Amino acid sequence: MDFRSMKVKELFANEQAAAVVKELAPNLMKYPIKLFNNKTCGEIFDRVVSAKIVPEDVARQIEERVNALL
Repeated sequence: MDFRSMKVKELFANEQAAAVVKELAPNLMKYPIKLFNNKTCGEIFDRVVSAKIVPEDVARQIEERVNALL
């Protein structure tokens, strides 16, 4: 399993992966995560980058660090 195919619910169930997101993109924590539980991280991160909520380089860093944990 890799970051892009993992569900958001699985990402936040993994404490280390959730800590990476909280560290690099704390502004994502203000959105109701429950709405995204059944979506993949790839889908959500494509949306937040295109909406300019998270810069592309930060999203790439999160993806690399989470993949390293998995």
